[in-house]
Amino acid sequence: MAQTTATDLPPLLDHHTELVKQRGEVNQSENEREPSTEVDPIDVEAGPQEWSEFTWRSAIVGSLLGCVVAASNFYLGFKVGWTFGASIFAAVFTFGILKPLSRLLPLALGGRYFGPRENVTAQTAASTSGGLSVGMITAIPALYRLGLMSDDVMDDILRLTMWTICASSYGMFFAVPLRKLFVVKVDLPFPTPRATATTIKILHSTASGEKNAMASVKLMLCAFSLSTATSLISYWVYIFEKVHVVYWVGKAVGSAYLQTADATWGWFFAPNFAFYGAGFITPPNILLSFLLGSVVAFGIGGPTMLNSGYLVSALGWGKSGNGSAQSWWFWPGIALMLFTAFAELAVNWRLLATAGGGVIRQFISSIQTAAKRLRRRGRGESSEALVVDGTVSDDETSTAAKNKEIIDDPVPPELQIPTLWWTSGLLVSIVLTCFVMGFFFGIPVYQSLLSIVFAFLLSLVGIIAAGQTDINPISTLAKVVQVTFAKMPANSLEDLQRADLLCAAVTSSAANQSVDMIADLKTGHLVGASPRSQFLAQLVGTGFAIVTNVLFFVLFAKAYPCIVKVEETCEFGLSPILGWQNVTLLLTKSTFIPPSSVYTAIVCAVVSVVYVFVKTYYIPEKLHYLLPNLNAIGLGFIVPQPSTPLAMVMAMVGSQVWKRIHPKSHESFHVAVASGAIAGVGITAVIRAAMKLANVPDRLVTFNCPVDAMGKIACVI
Repeated sequence: MAQTTATDLPPLLDHHTELVKQRGEVNQSENEREPSTEVDPIDVEAGPQEWSEFTWRSAIVGSLLGCVVAASNFYLGFKVGWTFGASIFAAVFTFGILKPLSRLLPLALGGRYFGPRENVTAQTAASTSGGLSVGMITAIPALYRLGLMSDDVMDDILRLTMWTICASSYGMFFAVPLRKLFVVKVDLPFPTPRATATTIKILHSTASGEKNAMASVKLMLCAFSLSTATSLISYWVYIFEKVHVVYWVGKAVGSAYLQTADATWGWFFAPNFAFYGAGFITPPNILLSFLLGSVVAFGIGGPTMLNSGYLVSALGWGKSGNGSAQSWWFWPGIALMLFTAFAELAVNWRLLATAGGGVIRQFISSIQTAAKRLRRRGRGESSEALVVDGTVSDDETSTAAKNKEIIDDPVPPELQIPTLWWTSGLLVSIVLTCFVMGFFFGIPVYQSLLSIVFAFLLSLVGIIAAGQTDINPISTLAKVVQVTFAKMPANSLEDLQRADLLCAAVTSSAANQSVDMIADLKTGHLVGASPRSQFLAQLVGTGFAIVTNVLFFVLFAKAYPCIVKVEETCEFGLSPILGWQNVTLLLTKSTFIPPSSVYTAIVCAVVSVVYVFVKTYYIPEKLHYLLPNLNAIGLGFIVPQPSTPLAMVMAMVGSQVWKRIHPKSHESFHVAVASGAIAGVGITAVIRAAMKLANVPDRLVTFNCPVDAMGKIACVI
């Protein structure tokens, strides 16, 4: 699932974790589990022989479905700072598309058996093409907002494309040497990858599984159609976008407070199906924590400070005096998220140390066995080909026996990823990154190399965090990487800021891709799929991702200039962009932060650390789902749009009611409904952006819009 994904807080798919637990796949908590060296793949029931695990039909269909997810991630990333993974969505939808076609089409047109391992190929391609938006919704827009790129994004298409190519490749190549440790040896829970594997097994093993899959696809299409229709209508009819109940109630009873709460502070209802979909599949404690953060910052604290005269406005940046509520609460929110991530790392130090040692030993083993093979070739001796991750050939078992750290791999050598593939690919990527960063952006080679090293280290952190909790903290931790690059020498302030943002963005994007690839490899391992086929699928998905992500970014930036330019109002929250932008300013310039905001941030940091330690060591893991989520509270401080968590919580309540009334149908179909709703808004967001560029008139029906002091209609942006 979550690719955090770029995001500040990827939500969990709790339903799937529950499904896996019910089937005995996960039976211990994160804190109770000890790393295991025995991980058996899920046995897929005997069926027709799969013609090939990697096929162009599965790679292309999966990549196209991933592009739909990418569109949704751009919208949700700009709006609230969350992204969603494509794994289960693509696994089910690909099955619904290719299974019937495999029976209907002639052999020449791809009408051959569609099996579980090919399903994994499609899911991997979708995960790749849908998960490359990290840099484009964080650091890249921040560069523009700081004036470090061209005035027109169209002038930077080549630079953006080359940077995206560089940032997109490391995930594949880093994941290969990490596979044996995190997929084969260390048995982390990996909730969503395990759930995806279980889902694929069920789809292909029983007639009822196929029937449910087809029903899920139909529900996805229904939710997608309804979501697309309402989102498109909202372009012209305002009430389909925002419902100002609180404002009009306040106007009826003469309450200026209620009117201001709605029109100024954002406490209105947003009938947005993307938010509803997110609310359907995000755990209640995360959503309620998100709403709590909004209540504290923009329901109580912000209005109180503004009414007292301490703050000068509700929203905006660069205001005089102590600034706005948005800028004041930003730093406590960042402190909550950052120090929570640090504390989570601290309590998992043993696993981090074990992982680091394991990676070092695997690399040493790979070098030793490769050197031995070269010596044999030099002497004219024959030896079997050596494949990935230090796996030794049969005639070198004596060497393996001497090194207990060499991990047995259940995957046959011919299905593994050849060492030459990932080592040569990694070398080419490093050279290309140094060239692109230097030629197009003027960044020294040593800084580019350092960003790659940081990417690998953060990959370890992200894999462990996502493997245990499904939450990827890399986007938050990448801000710490900015501290390092902010201290590097530079010819000017602009050069320093550009290098700081781009190097940290390479680190973040590469590490996020590594986490996603390891998650996909885990799913493949549990299903018994070929890592080589998954690697090829990711290559195809990466090609789609490079093109679509650059196009989506340019489209959104041209249609909504506030994404790349500092403007007074913007219909997007831009929380991840503002995070990168303001941390860069803080590290490279003398930025004024009100002392009270600093003190509050310090308190939040201390509370975060204490909270994580108490939760980990003194509260039973089975009760953690009842506890507040500090990351979500911090996000509520940062996103100045309370209507977003309000809509999500409303959907969560609806989902819980459905679960109580009809638990079986909820378990089977609520993710399908949510996925279709989110995808519909994502696709419509692209269409709406294109209509804005074409100057298609919007908001033709302004019923429900608030009015200003002069009695004129003033629709909220």
